[in-house]
Amino acid sequence: MRVLKLAMENGRWDLAAHTIVLAAAKQLEKGGKSIGNERKTKKGRAKG
Repeated sequence: MRVLKLAMENGRWDLAAHTIVLAAAKQLEKGGKSIGNERKTKKGRAKG
């Protein structure tokens, strides 16, 4: 999460806290499933 990293680097603890709460709310909205798994593709060697 780029926003969280920038907030921590700049000492914006209020923004960092809001980012964490937003991420937790998104995860709970999806039923507790991990965020971002549907966007990532598995990288590996082709079998054959």
